[in-house]
Amino acid sequence: MGRMRIHFTRADLARTHVVSGPDVMWEVVGSLQALQAGYGRRTFGQWRWQARHDLRDAGLARPVRDRLFPVTPHAAYYPDLLTPVEGGLGLDEAVDAILSTPRRRLCTEIGRLSGGPGQGAWLDDLRAARSAALAELGATVRAYHRLSIEPHWPAVRACVDSDLARRRQALREGGVHDLLNSFRPMMRWNSPVLEIPAHPSGRDVHLGGRGLVLIPSYFTRLHPNTIFDARLPQVITYPAVHPAVAVARRDVVLDRLLGDTRAAALRGVAGGSTTSELALRVGVSLPTISHHTGILRDAGLIVSRRTATTVLHTLSPLGEELLAGRSRGGHERGAG
Repeated sequence: MGRMRIHFTRADLARTHVVSGPDVMWEVVGSLQALQAGYGRRTFGQWRWQARHDLRDAGLARPVRDRLFPVTPHAAYYPDLLTPVEGGLGLDEAVDAILSTPRRRLCTEIGRLSGGPGQGAWLDDLRAARSAALAELGATVRAYHRLSIEPHWPAVRACVDSDLARRRQALREGGVHDLLNSFRPMMRWNSPVLEIPAHPSGRDVHLGGRGLVLIPSYFTRLHPNTIFDARLPQVITYPAVHPAVAVARRDVVLDRLLGDTRAAALRGVAGGSTTSELALRVGVSLPTISHHTGILRDAGLIVSRRTATTVLHTLSPLGEELLAGRSRGGHERGAG
């Protein structure tokens, strides 16, 4: 296992940021690797069983195996073109970007794939940018997403949003240095170098003023992933922390106690959130979220502090206990 080092300048620090939500193609690629490799039994076991069942019933098991697995191998390399920046906009924009990849780049990136038995002809067709192969790639990605990712998207978004709340709080409290420090131990920030100890690539990347985009991912598990081509805009997608099964059960109870929207607002406040951020996260209007934060504040579950024109909401000790599923004595419910 290598050790990757990413070198920052002051301009890079100024241009480093976290995204606003999950990136669909990083999730698609990560899920395909999880489907192939079988890791994360507790985290992905149920999803993997359901995905295989649904793909088989829809007649898509073979197309996914023969068309998508070869270009997303569970290996140190897969093509950068599969995770375009348009993935943050949605599936349609991402697939359009993939299918519009210049022929030279297709040839270079697909050409790095070794492929397995029987996969050579398919990879040759993609490398040559043959229109039928590209159309088949796009159609298979869309069908796979519809069956195996789209139904699971609320869980993906909740997991990613929870991670982003933590990163934004670190950024608010201590700037980009605290943001980069918040990734320990999976990444280690020793200014001006960010080190990824468990990365399969033992290389050095100099950002050279381009900055870095940080993307939490539901389906990224074993180590943070990076863009292979050092000349492209640089991205790190890293494993978002998955809620435990016990947390999922507590969420059901919390929804029943507070109602879906108010429970979502309480979860969204974890790590700190402004009113506008919270409205966006929960998916409601500003007046609606202000109504719910007022009730949560009156109940002693959150604390709201105004700075100029911005109101920052954080959990109170009682809110933290309720969200964590602890009694006032600090013991986990059902633990004994």
